[in-house]
Amino acid sequence: MTVTALTTFIKVMDAQGNVKDRYQNAKRDNIGSLTNSDSSKNAAYVKRSGNSISFKSFSDTSNSDYYYLPFIYQGATKNRSGDNLEAALVLANNAVAMNRAREAVTNKWSIEVSVCLVDPSTLAHQRTLTTDNWLASGMSYDTQNIEVILSSAIDAVGAVSPNRVLTTDMVGHLPTSASIRNI
Repeated sequence: MTVTALTTFIKVMDAQGNVKDRYQNAKRDNIGSLTNSDSSKNAAYVKRSGNSISFKSFSDTSNSDYYYLPFIYQGATKNRSGDNLEAALVLANNAVAMNRAREAVTNKWSIEVSVCLVDPSTLAHQRTLTTDNWLASGMSYDTQNIEVILSSAIDAVGAVSPNRVLTTDMVGHLPTSASIRNI
């Protein structure tokens, strides 16, 4: 029997594209504790050496350290009308996760998710299976879990997409009538 190990890497970016966090859900060597009390608004995850995996995502120019965070990525699902894709990140309900999730949704942060095949013994990256870019669009929570709803960046029906006018300077010759033939 062979073991197939999958790891999910998430890169969280603010609205300007600045990387806020990098996390993975596979390697937990030296987790450490929270700074401040659990109820503090400023509680932060302690990033310690030993609980990271070096990974180069699709949009990175070099390898970066992705630190351990226990989360579940629920991949893309299409809604009934087919006009939007959604996914979710499920986190344990604690002060750190709650504050970060709320901040991501409020500030409309984007999240790049890469699901990768890794070596089961070393957790070294072997192959990227999928890479998706999402927008943190909502969240829900109960006493045990926080679910961050991820949606596609442009909703085909409900969102406003940028208008663009094609000009001959941009694309070359444009048709002047609706009658177009291929010669």
